[in-house]
Amino acid sequence: MATFVTSNLQLGRPAAIKKYGRSCKDVSEMNEMLIQNWNSVVSDGDIVYHLGNFALDPKTAQDALSRLNGRIFLMPAELDESVQTLATKGMLPKTVSLMNRITPMAQFKSNLSYWPMAEWPEKKKGFWSVIGYPEKKYKSDPRQKTINVSTDLWGNKPQDLEKLLEIFQDI
Repeated sequence: MATFVTSNLQLGRPAAIKKYGRSCKDVSEMNEMLIQNWNSVVSDGDIVYHLGNFALDPKTAQDALSRLNGRIFLMPAELDESVQTLATKGMLPKTVSLMNRITPMAQFKSNLSYWPMAEWPEKKKGFWSVIGYPEKKYKSDPRQKTINVSTDLWGNKPQDLEKLLEIFQDI
């Protein structure tokens, strides 16, 4: 069982194609590419933390969640009314849960959040800040102990959190 992190899939959002330079002709192709990429690295026994901006609308979110591998934890961000609506109505699949906007992960010496933070709980203990904010100016920075897992920065695939931490600790 592996633990993966990603963010900013923005399933169903036409503007994501141009804004993030996704090589897809339309939303349908983009959604399919993102789902296939996810399932190519995540198995049913894995855990995935999605750090914000999952899907534009509830139907797209529900359709995608029914097809994605793994136990999925969704962190709400500014474009996540769709998953919050599904959660409120009790319509999330059993393998999907919402999570707090800042989630400490002591086993990985990390804090997960969508938003970039100058300070975070456990920073003084050397914990990493794993963020999902998609703006390129918030790149991963080992000196600041920050890793940005926005999907477009990582080949549109969830990343193994343990492996990411190993790579960044060696830098």
